[in-house]
Amino acid sequence: MESFIFYFAKTSALLAIFFLAYYFLLRKETFFTANRWFLLAGIATSLFLPKVILVKTVSIEPAVTARYIPIETAKAPIAFETIPNAGEELSSPSFTEAENSVITTEPLMVEEPAFEINWMYVIIGIYLIGMLFFLGKFIRDFRALRKIIRNQAVELNGGFKFLDTDKIQSPFSFFNYIVYNSKRFRKEELENILEHEKVHSSQKHSVDMIISQLFCVIFWFNPFAWLHKKAIAQNLEFIADSIALKAVPDRIIYQKTLLKVSAPHQCIPITNHFFQSLIKKRIVMLNTDQSKKRNSWKYAIVLPLLTIFMLQFQVETVAQEKEDEQVQAQQRNNYEVRVDKNSTDDYLKAQSKIFKNNHGIDLKFSRIKRNSDKEIIAIKTTYKDKSGNSGNSYLKSDEPIQPFLLSKEDDKVVVSNVPAVYGSFNTPTVYGKFKNNSSPVAMTYKTGMPVMPTPPTPPVMPNIPTLPNAPTFPQLPTPPTPPTTPYDENSAAWKKFDEQIKKFEAEMNSKEGEIAKFEEAMEKFAAQVEATYTKDVEKQMEEFEKKMEVFEQQMEVYAKQFEEQMEKDSRNR
Repeated sequence: MESFIFYFAKTSALLAIFFLAYYFLLRKETFFTANRWFLLAGIATSLFLPKVILVKTVSIEPAVTARYIPIETAKAPIAFETIPNAGEELSSPSFTEAENSVITTEPLMVEEPAFEINWMYVIIGIYLIGMLFFLGKFIRDFRALRKIIRNQAVELNGGFKFLDTDKIQSPFSFFNYIVYNSKRFRKEELENILEHEKVHSSQKHSVDMIISQLFCVIFWFNPFAWLHKKAIAQNLEFIADSIALKAVPDRIIYQKTLLKVSAPHQCIPITNHFFQSLIKKRIVMLNTDQSKKRNSWKYAIVLPLLTIFMLQFQVETVAQEKEDEQVQAQQRNNYEVRVDKNSTDDYLKAQSKIFKNNHGIDLKFSRIKRNSDKEIIAIKTTYKDKSGNSGNSYLKSDEPIQPFLLSKEDDKVVVSNVPAVYGSFNTPTVYGKFKNNSSPVAMTYKTGMPVMPTPPTPPVMPNIPTLPNAPTFPQLPTPPTPPTTPYDENSAAWKKFDEQIKKFEAEMNSKEGEIAKFEEAMEKFAAQVEATYTKDVEKQMEEFEKKMEVFEQQMEVYAKQFEEQMEKDSRNR
């Protein structure tokens, strides 16, 4: 259970690295597609990187161990001391007063152990309850989506399935389904909405939403999981807005459409719906200039952080005793391996490889069956040596197999039962023993490994002087709320709403001058920021990139040396 807790903690830390990097460095950049893959990479990295373990082998001097020497049984009978008057009858024993006295004892009171709460079970229970709750919510969302799509007329056009229904208020898309309510929008507004949803559908944004939703189901206790999911949904809207804007004829009408649907509606979380609560941010991003390519250095900021994470938490140090040349030569000549019910498939394959590469003996394990506890209950062993000698053995039972030994002696393979002396050792799960009259030792292939190169230190951000205040986006008029009744051009409520829309459009047109001034002010502000510290950052990043190139070359050399050392150790065993 502790391993799961450590895994969840590492996953949460890695996700926090990616989210904070996105929030502080990439959120305001217009690299929307790159941000999409960056956010998805954050989920994948946080799930799989904690499973990657780097092994560092340290050679140590052999430990002095006590040897068990069995006591030999005496060959002659033990002489017992003669008992005087042994042939006479024994008289009744005499007791003193103290010996004849009666001793009474009270019943022994055994205290029952006090009830203690197992907090580990409490934590597991709370986690499972939360996960089942959010999983049930996820399933309900799918059912609600199916209820909307089922038994509806669908129009096929260009690979998309258009579904016009009055069951919804806000348009949305799910894979190639695009669902909308045409009664709530004008023709040009509906065209803008459909262009937006086509982008979601064609780029399979529903996959991103499902992945992020399932991630939140499993890691519901992690606040960064929910923030990460929100960032993914928001960035997908930025992608759809930026692409749809190229296809619509009028930018202003598109922004007005965003405002018209800004009234909150009930939406299904796993879908890409046109309505988003952060309408202001979407409008700001629509009017933001494209980010410069040189700002893409920000994506690399997570690499040194991930490297530090690996070096701090994912390096496992393995101690291995040094062996002299005489012992190694004896190990190469005589080799013995133990197979028992807990032997893994990887372990058996490794032993077959050792027999083949080091001793020229074909050793194969087949027809392996295991019970529900992963214990071996059947195994067939076949072997053939250089001299043409061959043989096989087959063990099969309803119970786990008894351990047996495979010995390589003078180019021959000998199969035998495990001697009783093996029971005297605290042997590890993976067994291996060289016949040198020494204690059994665990098999290992990690000897004399090269030292991993140290990654370069990332550049330190320069001291940023006080910058001028960023310009404030002009305050926009509040859009009118549409009637809740179905659209009817003769309805008094909808006529009033049309008048309010016209008034709102007039107010929006009056704001175009302020928006243009805001764009000019933003350009000046960006130029001031760039002149203040961007050049220093770029210079440091160029130096850092050169060091990273050197580091990558060193890592390639390290990987090659690692493989060569592994092959060398395998041949020496």
